[in-house]
Amino acid sequence: MDALDELIAKEAIRDLLARYPMAFDDRDWEAWEALWTDDLTWVVDGKAIEGLAAVREFMIGCLPAEYVAKHLCGPSVIDVAPDGQSARARTDVVWIAANYDNQIVARYVDDLVKRDGRWLIRRREEIPVRYVPGPPPMSEASLDLSAATMRKDP
Repeated sequence: MDALDELIAKEAIRDLLARYPMAFDDRDWEAWEALWTDDLTWVVDGKAIEGLAAVREFMIGCLPAEYVAKHLCGPSVIDVAPDGQSARARTDVVWIAANYDNQIVARYVDDLVKRDGRWLIRRREEIPVRYVPGPPPMSEASLDLSAATMRKDP
């Protein structure tokens, strides 16, 4: 794979990964389903759901249809295999509920494959950041520098 082919693959993968949060948040299940292989595995905190139909059923049942919230995903780090037919992507994600609280903070680790000229996600592992109550245990120097930009709890 030459540099141009790698760049094209990475851009196609970035586009694919950007479509997930929009499709889920918009409850557009047809667009959502187009992102995955039929043999998809979704793993959260070591618990796996196997197969596109089972993952779709789980996703549809997560929230009431009328509930609106947003996933915010950072830029993905993408490694394309030398043959250009598979890749791995790592993307940090925050899910903000309608009460504006961060309900999920995690990293997606995706294994992707190219099938019939299209990139698809074959496996997604969601690695959560564990909730820790209270303010972060920051040093005095960090607080002096960053306190003005940090949220103050009432």
